[in-house]
Amino acid sequence: MALCPAGHESQTADYCDTCGALMGGAPVTAAPMSAAAAPAVPAAAQGAGGTCPQCGAERGGRFCEECGFDYEMAELVPPPVTSGPAQTLSQQTLSQQAPGQQTLSQQTPGKQTPAQNSDPLAKTVEAGPDYDFDAEFEKAEREFAASGSRPGTSTAPEQAGPAVAPRQLAALVVADRAYYDAQIERGDIVEGEFPFPKYPGERRFVLDADRIRIGRASVSRGIAVEIDLTGPPLDPAVSHLHAQLLRAADGSWSVVDLDSANGTRLNGAEDPLPAETEVPVGVGDRIHLGVWTTLILEEA
Repeated sequence: MALCPAGHESQTADYCDTCGALMGGAPVTAAPMSAAAAPAVPAAAQGAGGTCPQCGAERGGRFCEECGFDYEMAELVPPPVTSGPAQTLSQQTLSQQAPGQQTLSQQTPGKQTPAQNSDPLAKTVEAGPDYDFDAEFEKAEREFAASGSRPGTSTAPEQAGPAVAPRQLAALVVADRAYYDAQIERGDIVEGEFPFPKYPGERRFVLDADRIRIGRASVSRGIAVEIDLTGPPLDPAVSHLHAQLLRAADGSWSVVDLDSANGTRLNGAEDPLPAETEVPVGVGDRIHLGVWTTLILEEA
């Protein structure tokens, strides 16, 4: 078997079937290398007694004929460097912690860091041999009876009941003899000029709007009111637009004097209400206007 210029045995006569060098060319001489620069040849690549380090077959060229192991490539690859024990991922993570932060391995022996519990109601119970479960259960039952809820449970807020509609009012219109006599006593009116009606009647008006006007309707003037006191009996001291009742958003009511000629009084007061001013009223209030007219507010 012929040798190529690099010293490989080749079965072909033109080119080396191992390294591809031209057969019959000038021999290749490698420059001498110092011991320090020469690459270390792994013992596995050298083989034990000229055998393949992988399968143990006899070495016959660059490649093992049994398993294809490349002897020259193994000689060119430097051996792995093992300067110290490999650092695991957990060790790298621990080494990157902030200064002053104690790792698990640096904690004081025998001392464990308590785990943080996100549930403030949770309790850790050390159940030793003398632990009385029945007594602890009875204690928890007593706490439940006292607080109305078990520990660790939340009480759902009570649902609001259905909205209560505001009470609807009505105005009972009467000829008020007490109010009439009080005016005569004060000298506000003369009995001969404004006699009290002989047949006083009652009228009832439901306050079914947010604004209820009180007065005497007039077709010629185009005045329409919700509580029309035209009569009978006719109170001559009631203005066409005398007063009005106003309902607020919360269902409450107020009375307003519309700058009437004879004024509006409340609950037997001597002084009239200030004009164009809302005064709160409710069930049981008595609104006086004219000579004898009184409106008594009541539930509809």
